[in-house]
Amino acid sequence: MAHHPPRWRSVVMPVTACTAILLGTDCSAAEPPAPRPRAEIDAVLAKSPDAPPVDKLKPLKIVLVADTKDHGPGEHDYPLWQKRWKVLLGGKPEPGEPLQANLHGPISPVEQDKLAAGAAKVEVATAWQWPTAEQFASADLVVMFCYRSGGPPRIWSDQRMDQLDQFLGRGGGFAVIHSATYTALKLPSDGKNRRTDLTGLVFDGTIQVRHGAMEVSISAPDHPICTGLPPTIRFIDEPYWPPRGDLSNVTVLATSDERLGDSSAAEPQPMFWTYQHGKGRVFGSTLGHYNWTFDDPYLRILLLRGLAWAAGESPYRFDSLVLRGAAVQ
Repeated sequence: MAHHPPRWRSVVMPVTACTAILLGTDCSAAEPPAPRPRAEIDAVLAKSPDAPPVDKLKPLKIVLVADTKDHGPGEHDYPLWQKRWKVLLGGKPEPGEPLQANLHGPISPVEQDKLAAGAAKVEVATAWQWPTAEQFASADLVVMFCYRSGGPPRIWSDQRMDQLDQFLGRGGGFAVIHSATYTALKLPSDGKNRRTDLTGLVFDGTIQVRHGAMEVSISAPDHPICTGLPPTIRFIDEPYWPPRGDLSNVTVLATSDERLGDSSAAEPQPMFWTYQHGKGRVFGSTLGHYNWTFDDPYLRILLLRGLAWAAGESPYRFDSLVLRGAAVQ
């Protein structure tokens, strides 16, 4: 596979700096990586089993949850992600918005003619900060990319965790992306808390972060989400580590070697995982700091398959969306 050289210094951020990051401090002066070769991505997708034919697909209702942007330019742009991924998944932009699926830069011409079609039998709704009771009642999948440190209302209030518990209990799918995996609270290291019970892993106020090049290693190559992916993939993003939660209860799909403190040896830390809570399925990704990461076809493969898996569908149901507006040569 093609490797993209880092273009700035990677910095390990201490816990105190993490708070500043999540409050909106611009912690890097990064440049986007070079686009992936189209042929490389085509070869990966060619290894996937065919998705079920349209007449065999069940209708899916997806809710995309966002909140106020809380970082500098090109970072944590939850509203933009919500608009563009609504187009990617459903094909219909909000009134006055462009027919555009990429988050970084101008409209990409790649697969642009197919954007209008959207995904078959998919209805996409949006929510601000948290789904409504009606959305929880009708949704098959809720996808959250946002963070809220406090104030009324807290995202992870007891009432909202009750709603999520009931949603997962009836078999709903839930996905958390980047800052949605984080809480400012300091959680018990033994993983015995309600938040980890709902999503498997959580990153709390003790985490370390850095911005820069990272080698993501596929640790579950036989999992259907990882079909065809190369053993290692280089991204330019922001990993979180270490997690809170019981690793024996989750399936870690991919890791990044990170140091626990300045003097320790680097150890594999989970970056993507799946988890089951009752009848429900959960998919988690720590990547997603920069807008350009959502245009990376490898990140899209992992996310889109993770969403389909969480919804209880064939993980390859959304493979046809990977290249729509993606950053490829």
